[in-house]
Amino acid sequence: MDSISTEILVIILVVLFLLSAFFSGSETALMSVNKYKMRHQAKLNNKGAKAAKKLLENPDKIIGVILLGNNLTNILITQITTLVALRLYGNLGLAIATGLLTIFILIFAELTPKTIGEMHSEKIAYSSSLLYKPMLFLLYPFVFIINLIANSLIKILGLKQNLSKGTLSSEELKTILGETSIKFSKPHLRMLESIIDLEKATVEDIMIPRSDIYGIDLGEDIGSVVNNFKNTPYTRIPVFEDNIENLLGLVHVKNIAPMLASKSIDTEKIKSLIKKPYYIVSGTSLYRQLVNFQKEKRRIGFIVNEYGEIQGLVTLEDILEEIVGDFTSDPADNEEIVPTDNKNIFLIDGGVHIREINQIFNIKLVAKEAKTINGFILEHLENLPKINDIINIQGHTFKIIENMDNAVKTVQLEIKNEQKK
Repeated sequence: MDSISTEILVIILVVLFLLSAFFSGSETALMSVNKYKMRHQAKLNNKGAKAAKKLLENPDKIIGVILLGNNLTNILITQITTLVALRLYGNLGLAIATGLLTIFILIFAELTPKTIGEMHSEKIAYSSSLLYKPMLFLLYPFVFIINLIANSLIKILGLKQNLSKGTLSSEELKTILGETSIKFSKPHLRMLESIIDLEKATVEDIMIPRSDIYGIDLGEDIGSVVNNFKNTPYTRIPVFEDNIENLLGLVHVKNIAPMLASKSIDTEKIKSLIKKPYYIVSGTSLYRQLVNFQKEKRRIGFIVNEYGEIQGLVTLEDILEEIVGDFTSDPADNEEIVPTDNKNIFLIDGGVHIREINQIFNIKLVAKEAKTINGFILEHLENLPKINDIINIQGHTFKIIENMDNAVKTVQLEIKNEQKK
């Protein structure tokens, strides 16, 4: 290098600094680029995104290229800076150059380009990937040897590579939805989060319990049967003989209305209109059941346990309410949840589901196995409930107001003020 003028060496030094900045900035950009946006852009045939996606499928290779290039560049910077300093100031220049070089590399070749790479990761990652593709091809033998040594050291240390493809949990996905640059309205965001939660909840979480199923018993006299049909508030009605275990199926009111009007009705005619029941295995997730309802063209299903016994009933509307919210989510409109003069105290039917309470009051009651408020209280009491029993559960106060058949019929719930909506 003695034959090269000092001016040329300074120009080479500036170019090397720019090259080092490129390696540092592009490394940060590639490692911090939004992988989901990148995959989307790749599907739209963005050349830079496709190149980046290809490189990041084997991150150890691209990191090898970047580190190899950056280290060689920094070594050349050190050598040229030393030579220029010796020419200009002798041994004193060597001491000065060491201090200044550390500051210059830190600011101009590391900190600044990495910050810019983080700020404009998408643009820098896509454009630099187009340059790295040929570089990887040219330097592959060196990169292969470096990665072989590095991977051998990892094995010696007993560490395992994480082969996960970046799958997200439902909670992580909800966090991403909340932090995305797209500003969802609160109702839309709540709906998206509810859709994500469908996989975690099961049909038992929202079912109408067996004891609360409204149906028509054909074992009664025909006069009572007709009267029950006339007074039903539902359009699709379960029909059984003697008890719900002898379930015959469902009858649509519109089909039986002509018989009721003509007064020519009997048990056999009613049976001819019955549609076979649709059964659901207990433990089925709400997401799976929503798909099953669509596939089977059904709106109502009966949940059965491992012994074939009917546990409850779930409807398509129940699942849709889990997504869009309860159509009567105001406690004042809910007969099972009655407000009192105190805005934090409510009288609640023991059969109300814990999920419903959590959604309406924005609290997080967590049960071991119980699905209803009755079961939730019994889990914590571990004794038969008594009227006026008071129990504090997870920061909220429950007072038993009414019992029926060793179960909690009505409970008074006092919600912690800061947790209520």
